[in-house]
Amino acid sequence: MKTKILSREITGIYTVSDGSGVILYAEKLWSGLENFVFDWLINADRVVSQVEYPSLVDLRGLLLDHVAQLLGALSRIRFSSVTERFFMELNTRRIDTSVARSETLNIISGMRYLTLGVKTEGGLNASASFVAKANPLNRAPHKRKSELHHALCNMLTNILAPLADGGRNQWPPSGVEPALNLWYEAVGRIRGQLMHWMDKQSKHIAVGYPLVTLLLCLGEPQTFQNNFGPHMEQLYKLLRDKNHRFMALDCLHRVVKFYLCVYAPNHPPNRIWDYLDSVTSQLLTILRKGLLTQDVQHDKLVEFCVTIAESNLDFSMNHMILELLKQDSSSEAKVIGLRALHRIVVSPSSEYVGHDIGHYIPKVKAAIEFILRSCHRTYNQALLTSPKTGI
Repeated sequence: MKTKILSREITGIYTVSDGSGVILYAEKLWSGLENFVFDWLINADRVVSQVEYPSLVDLRGLLLDHVAQLLGALSRIRFSSVTERFFMELNTRRIDTSVARSETLNIISGMRYLTLGVKTEGGLNASASFVAKANPLNRAPHKRKSELHHALCNMLTNILAPLADGGRNQWPPSGVEPALNLWYEAVGRIRGQLMHWMDKQSKHIAVGYPLVTLLLCLGEPQTFQNNFGPHMEQLYKLLRDKNHRFMALDCLHRVVKFYLCVYAPNHPPNRIWDYLDSVTSQLLTILRKGLLTQDVQHDKLVEFCVTIAESNLDFSMNHMILELLKQDSSSEAKVIGLRALHRIVVSPSSEYVGHDIGHYIPKVKAAIEFILRSCHRTYNQALLTSPKTGI
């Protein structure tokens, strides 16, 4: 039978077809890799038991992360096959046993790097179908429902995050309007169900809000603009809860960054200023109250300063960084301000087109000089009052 080369895949491997167009070569490779990945996810606990080999837990986690990344790479080549296999494996484990539950959770976790196609109508249709079927509340096992629901929420959060974090001109995709409408319907339906689910039981907030935030960002534009303010107000309330504080910070950063990239370019300056003033006032207030004590929370505040600076350098400098560097600010606030300033200074100047950071040098210089004098004064005081071994 005469064969001919049809195309070259992403991996550089040629696919071969006979005259009827039947792929003879690459399909066997991709199918074998797919079987390998799912076999590993399903049998991980049998191969490397967390109970029998506790010392290998970290290595096991690293191995499964690489397996999940391989599955994510495969999804770019054979999205339909991978997602169909995923739902088939879940459906075969509907009988609730400890083994089936463990396998189900491993499979769900293994899908977290799935890549959604949104640039073509066909790709977006397939992605919308997957998201609709993966609705965390579609499945209701007889026991420990929350465990499965939370795992699916985390999976979808990881899958959707790259779409919302893509930057300017990445969302919404253009030229795919019919499929985009189906997408909006799917994410809007899930978001509404999750909001009701979280209202009923607060234990779902930690996993529900990150997903709801992404669904709002990636949903219908009018829905986003109608709910952007109320959503931020709800996150402000969660900032006051120590159990949800970092999650709320992360969600706030994501939704503000998305707004600045996607919607702010078409909004009047005063409207943008109002939104930014609202969020920065909240952040600075809880920092002054001493509610942000963890390093990861301070890291997120640095990210806020940099994100706002990329869109509005004047606002970031005047209403975030210089506020953090004020004489009466806490030492933690000053460190956050200096870190953010350093990030901005070393960033490519193209990110701040039309702005001259030199305009702020006198104020920054005065703030830094005060900090140095304060440090020097504290050190000298320590020399006078403390034994040398204690300094």
